[in-house]
Amino acid sequence: MLEYRILGLLEMWHGQQQLGLSGRKRQTVLGALLLADGMPVSLNRLIDTVWGHQAPVTAIKQIRNATSDLRKTHPEIAQRLTLVGDGYRLVMDGCGLDSRKFTAHAARARELRGKGCIEEALAEFRAALLLWRGPALAGLESPALRAQIAGLEELRLAVMEERVELELAQGDHESVIGELSVWVAENPLRERLVAQLMLALYRSGAQARALTVYEQTRQTLKRELGVSPGVELQELHRHILLSQLPPPSRKIPVPQCNNLPAGVVHFTGRIPERRLLNQVVHHHGRVGRLSAAAPAVIAIDGMAGIGKTTLAVHAAYECTPSYPDAQLFVDMGACAVDDRPLDPKAALGALLSGLGVPPSRIPEGLEERASTWRRLIADRRALILLDNVADTNQILPLLPGAPSCLTIVTSRARLTDLMATCQLTLQEMSPTEGRELFSRIIGDKRAQGERDAVDMIVNVCGRLPLAIRLAAAKLRHRPSWSVSYLASRLTSGRQRLATLEAEDGGLTEVFRQSYEGLTPGQQRIFRLLGQLPGDHIETHIVAGLARMSIVYADTLLESLVDAHLLGTSTPGRYVIHELLHAYAVQLTGDPAPPAADLGPTILRAETRPEREPDPPAYRLAAHTERADRRLPYP
Repeated sequence: MLEYRILGLLEMWHGQQQLGLSGRKRQTVLGALLLADGMPVSLNRLIDTVWGHQAPVTAIKQIRNATSDLRKTHPEIAQRLTLVGDGYRLVMDGCGLDSRKFTAHAARARELRGKGCIEEALAEFRAALLLWRGPALAGLESPALRAQIAGLEELRLAVMEERVELELAQGDHESVIGELSVWVAENPLRERLVAQLMLALYRSGAQARALTVYEQTRQTLKRELGVSPGVELQELHRHILLSQLPPPSRKIPVPQCNNLPAGVVHFTGRIPERRLLNQVVHHHGRVGRLSAAAPAVIAIDGMAGIGKTTLAVHAAYECTPSYPDAQLFVDMGACAVDDRPLDPKAALGALLSGLGVPPSRIPEGLEERASTWRRLIADRRALILLDNVADTNQILPLLPGAPSCLTIVTSRARLTDLMATCQLTLQEMSPTEGRELFSRIIGDKRAQGERDAVDMIVNVCGRLPLAIRLAAAKLRHRPSWSVSYLASRLTSGRQRLATLEAEDGGLTEVFRQSYEGLTPGQQRIFRLLGQLPGDHIETHIVAGLARMSIVYADTLLESLVDAHLLGTSTPGRYVIHELLHAYAVQLTGDPAPPAADLGPTILRAETRPEREPDPPAYRLAAHTERADRRLPYP
């Protein structure tokens, strides 16, 4: 079996035999492919990795030669290094990769720690760290790979800190001093390491050395960054100075908690959105050194099927190194048609349970639960993902007050009352992203043979990620279908939704959840949209069809915009996603009438007095919220 090693010098092994790998270009290309961990790497990315902005005119040829040389190192590599589009992919299934083993050991250690198996957890942490033979991809100088390499190094430091934390809790203070001294010397600005070294020194009877370490760190922070040590480090210094720290304890720290759902296998695109989310996280600091006085809150909204949860979960995993103490997920159930959305009290119960609080110790009342939650999370670097939120009031008691925490919220409605650090409304995928997503699921070879049909399917799906995934999954499980045949089935609106069905109901079920969460007046307006030709809507046309005033029709249409069932281009003009329009047509049971037939209706709407025709029947959600009914917006 082939084994690759990147946690140190780049090495390739087949069994007990190390394979020769000479030449900077070959090593850099292989390093980029291994960091991609089985995902395709474009030719431009490889060129940038090898030469940066100074690529020669023969760069493409040299990359081709480098990959050809890599194939010659071993027959198995020749089979696994495949051409994908204009780039390459190194198939990793069945191969060994030390970075994967490192992650697996760390995950197992955290699982064991959560069960209270401390000695076993420490063994796994140590096994993970023993895989490192030096800096990741040591000797490969490539600015393009610097961020990925830094990410691996960050994971290494986080695992080391978690291991030391357990050892300190076990009373092993003297044994970690030497190692911690080396790590602090290499990472003098990492305050968690400094705090651990100070604590180990103090509890080993070296109070003066602990105070010296603090003073050196304070001077370094002032000189390098112009800042003072964080509050936690200052408090530790004060307690050591006054000899107020409690004696060593065998009390085991509260285990790290992670119940994030699995990420999507074929996650694609969303580069600008991910870059924005990363900027928010970096602005609030990394690994406990947050600069903001308030916790970060990221709100992601958008229509059903736009990929909010997929992006949020992916972003949560990317942010995990910055929030290592806990990563908690709660589905708030806003689109649960057969049940009420999760109330704050039950959600707090789930969060406290996620932190390891036994059911018998979870308070009964909402206020008591909220107080306990904020107290337990106060000194942690935690990430909380609240998915499928109904409205702001549902999550206000759940928001932590600690600046060391990040909360990610997803909702089909715009949470206008939420004071979010970043408010992101997801739009449809770009044509390129949609094409890449579809191709990844069905296989690049199959997609390359019918590129025009792939583009047609992506467009017919309205570049909606869920629709593209469902279409690709349908084709993947229909080997006898061609891409063109699937495209032809999707051209008919009614057949389109039927084709995009799945075991859980598919697109129709997702749209039904949004529709069922509307008030009767909003539902009536939405059904009427199915009688309009095309996806562009004008207020006075809808008012005529609904036999209501233009002002009231506009109010209802605007409420559908807030629920992401409509979009708006200019005042008084709206757009509906073509798949939502197909669903509205399906609800009416009648095809949309020709545009010419709407003339008399428009005239009637323009001459009708502006008054609400039947207030009890068409009251807005804001006027009809009661404790005994479902929240209006999914």
